[in-house]
Amino acid sequence: MKTYFSFQNVPGIGLVLMFLFTSCQTDEFTEPAVVIEEPTTTETVEETDPTLRINNSLVFPKTAQVYGKSIEYWATEFGRKIYTYDCEEVLLSKMVSLSDNVVAPFSLTSETTPEEYTINKDQYVLLSPILVVNDYPCPAEFEFEPAEGQSLEDFLKETAKPYIDPLETVEVFVDGNEIDEVLKYRLSSGLFTFTGNPDLAGCFDPCVTGQPQEAVIDGYFLMLKKLKIGKHTILIRGEAPSQNFTFEWNLIFNVVK
Repeated sequence: MKTYFSFQNVPGIGLVLMFLFTSCQTDEFTEPAVVIEEPTTTETVEETDPTLRINNSLVFPKTAQVYGKSIEYWATEFGRKIYTYDCEEVLLSKMVSLSDNVVAPFSLTSETTPEEYTINKDQYVLLSPILVVNDYPCPAEFEFEPAEGQSLEDFLKETAKPYIDPLETVEVFVDGNEIDEVLKYRLSSGLFTFTGNPDLAGCFDPCVTGQPQEAVIDGYFLMLKKLKIGKHTILIRGEAPSQNFTFEWNLIFNVVK
C-alpha cells in the first residue's frame, strides 16, 4: 500500500497523496498583498482573463499562461520534481523550484510551527493545498490495472478522485484576505511522463521504477500573483465532513528584492 494519507480504508495502489498541514492564526488583512501593477512584458505572463488587471485578485485564473505555460503544466512539473528526491529529501519541508521564477511549497510533515520561506519579488508561487499523484505501472501483486477497454488516463483519473472528492471546503487566506471559490481551482491533469528516483520505492511509492512512467495529478492548484516585498502569511484550511476530517496549513513568505 503506497498511500500516505487517505480518507478511506481502501487500497490506494498507484497513489501518493501529498497533504500539507500545520496550524497557526493569520493576521488581519490591511492592504493588498499583491503587486497591483503586473509586468507589462507579454513574454513573461500571458493573462487570458481580460479583467485580470482590473479586479486585482490575488490569484491567476485557471486559464492563465504563466511564462507561456498553463497551470496544468506547472502542476505536473511540481509532481515530477517531487519524485526526483530520495527518501531523506522527500520528508523535508521545502520550497520547490519549478523554474527561476516559479516556486511551490511542499511538505509531508505535521509541524506545529509555521513554515517560513524567502522568495524574491519576481517569483510566482504555486500553492497546492492538497494533491494526489497517481502513477503506473505498479508491481503485479497490487493488481492495479485498467479494466478491459479502459484507457490508462481514465483509469488513473478515476482511481485518484476518491481521495480528493470528500473535501467540501478548501479555504486560502493571503494576509487575511480570502481567495474566493478555491474549489473552482481543482485540476485533474492529462497523462504526463516522469522518471522517479528508485530510492522512493522503499519509502514513498512502491510503484516507482526508476524508468519513465505515466501518471496524472489531481488536486487544487492556485498560482498567486507576485507578492509585495515584505512578510506575508498564508493560511490554508479544509474540511471533509463525511470523513470527520479538517486540516490547516500555515506559511510565511518573506519577499525580498
